[in-house]
Amino acid sequence: MLFQELFIGTLIYVVVLGFFNDYTSIVYARSFSTMFLAAIALEALTYLVFLLKKTIVAWLKDREGFAYRVLMFFCVWLVMFTSKFVFIGALDLLFGSYIRVNGFFGILLVVATVTITHKLAYAVFYRLGKVAISA
Repeated sequence: MLFQELFIGTLIYVVVLGFFNDYTSIVYARSFSTMFLAAIALEALTYLVFLLKKTIVAWLKDREGFAYRVLMFFCVWLVMFTSKFVFIGALDLLFGSYIRVNGFFGILLVVATVTITHKLAYAVFYRLGKVAISA
């Protein structure tokens, strides 16, 4: 399942980066190969961020009290917020001027688009699987 998650996520990242490269000034990539390698790096980082978020939630969800709920919200927000800076830094470190995502809101828009597309793809796969099983 991990391979499936990373494989599909990488392909979605490639498509989203490609569209943003072609139709906006948010993403600039010199070549498809650079975009593909950046997609692998971004998918790995996204997976690690969601794994960290899941770990934080699992650790704090069984604790009672308002303070723990606030702490959980703050920790999840902090991880999700700071991860975008890590993404930008990692792209800059790994690829330099070969790929550029313009700013915090640019990477936020790219990651949000990928995440929503990923969730929609899984919903479609699930529904198609249910239809195929019942047919």
